[in-house]
Amino acid sequence: MDPTLTERTDDELVELFKSGSDEAFEELVYRYKNSLYQYIMSMVQDEGAAGDLFQEVFISFFKHADKYEARGKFKSWLFLAARNRVLNFFRDRDQLTSLDLTDEEGNAFLHDTLPDGEPSLLEGLAGRETEEEIRRAALELPQRQREMIYLRQYLSFKEIAELLDRPLGTVLADCHRAVKKMQRILAAQQQGAAREVNI
Repeated sequence: MDPTLTERTDDELVELFKSGSDEAFEELVYRYKNSLYQYIMSMVQDEGAAGDLFQEVFISFFKHADKYEARGKFKSWLFLAARNRVLNFFRDRDQLTSLDLTDEEGNAFLHDTLPDGEPSLLEGLAGRETEEEIRRAALELPQRQREMIYLRQYLSFKEIAELLDRPLGTVLADCHRAVKKMQRILAAQQQGAAREVNI
């Protein structure tokens, strides 16, 4: 593979692929294989389905790359394509629950604010807890909040708002609530572990 491909932007790789470079396509797949697969897996919780959906996203891009307009938003476009595949997966299985109406308590969304400069929503949690504890806690979140946690690992708040077609304030509030709930879940896990040790 051409070593200069790793230095190219996503849009440059897309243009090279449109011009016939299979290596450019391979570099795009390689660049996003971990983050995109992890996002899909976090939503469907099924390794086989996650692998299939990941492949479908890139097969669709492979077939329809000529329709992609290079505007520096390939990553957002890719995650939107993945999200649509995930929603179709649940629709097909009659398990789709609303991701867009209210929070888990039935409240309309508040417009709290969080700084967009924070590098990762889970970064503050990761210092004390193991990766497995964080993964288990995330699985206890409602799907809408779990999606926010995982999307924030790879996208900015602005990119998430564009991807989900939601106001930025709603995205900020959703992310804030998701982190607070994760903190409560992790604290409860720690208290339960401490009780087990004392018994």
